Amino acid sequence: MFTGYPTEYLDDENRDLPTEIDGIPIHRVKYTTFNNKSKMGRLLNFFSFFVSMSRKILALKNFNKVIVYSNPPVLPLIPYIAKKVFGTEFIFVAFDIYPDNALKMNGIKPNGLIHKLMNFINKRIYSNAEEIVLLGNEMYDYVIQNNIAGKTSNLKVIPNWFTGDEEIIKGQIDNAEFRALKEQYKLIVLYSGNMGAFQDIDTILKGIRRFKNSNDILFVFSGHGKKTDEVKEFLETEGITNSRVYGFLKGQDYSDILAISNVCLVSLEKGIEGLGVPSKTYGYLAAGKSVISIMSHNTDIAQDLESWKCGHNILQGDVLGFEKVLSDYLSGARDTQSESRNARSLYKMKYQKDISLEKYFSILK
Repeated sequence: MFTGYPTEYLDDENRDLPTEIDGIPIHRVKYTTFNNKSKMGRLLNFFSFFVSMSRKILALKNFNKVIVYSNPPVLPLIPYIAKKVFGTEFIFVAFDIYPDNALKMNGIKPNGLIHKLMNFINKRIYSNAEEIVLLGNEMYDYVIQNNIAGKTSNLKVIPNWFTGDEEIIKGQIDNAEFRALKEQYKLIVLYSGNMGAFQDIDTILKGIRRFKNSNDILFVFSGHGKKTDEVKEFLETEGITNSRVYGFLKGQDYSDILAISNVCLVSLEKGIEGLGVPSKTYGYLAAGKSVISIMSHNTDIAQDLESWKCGHNILQGDVLGFEKVLSDYLSGARDTQSESRNARSLYKMKYQKDISLEKYFSILK
């Protein structure tokens, strides 16, 4: 396995990373770690990682099949070249659809150099990959409707999963501050993960204003991203004291924040559906939490929440709808206990790790 250094997500930055897992050796490559929030820093990191991984291309001739991910988006070019030179087949896992997502958020110029380069790469990747794994049915529909994939025979929908559910469902809360918050508030609403360009934070912020300084409900934001400062500024300007903002929580702290929460939020900006799937939802379900999603009704997540009765979906900009759902949780009109059981059932039936891995195994066979 060839990979990088996930220092951003480690509990202990000085901890030694494993050199093998289940007998599979792990080879880590070094690359630049400039500020990913800046466009130039992100491009330099992508290019640096691509160059480092390119040096491993000769090793790919020893494999029959290679699995490659879409991050950074130029990375799949390496197994494509290996296929042409060595005959090594590759499976492409699309975590997102690039450059379409960057175009939607005005991150790159239409018909600019990056746009043309990625279209050039995508045509070769999607037509030469033995299998293309997409994270949701909305992604499947998108690549077909936008002529990104020329055929459907090599497209497979396999969702991501969540690991560590055994620790989360124990419900043990080690953090004293979090325990105190649990005792103080009747309802705790959590937004965790990325607060970036692809997430609809605006609907959430406008919706919580109605519950300003309520003694019954607490809003918790945990994560990072370009909209984090916007969240902090809004809460301070509006004087919303029944709120907390934490950085990116890991390990036991993340388990603790999930344990004290009753309702969890996940959102996408309008028009982003089909370009990616917010996988943090699976952790919410594993923890048995009610989920409010803010996205199109046609997404897998929205349909699952409604059909399994473990949450509710509202459309982007529907502030009144968001307020109504929160009010229903506060009044007891929506039962978090029954939704919690349903969330666990949904997780076990569709989003456990072994279920998705079995699908990967079937295409590797």
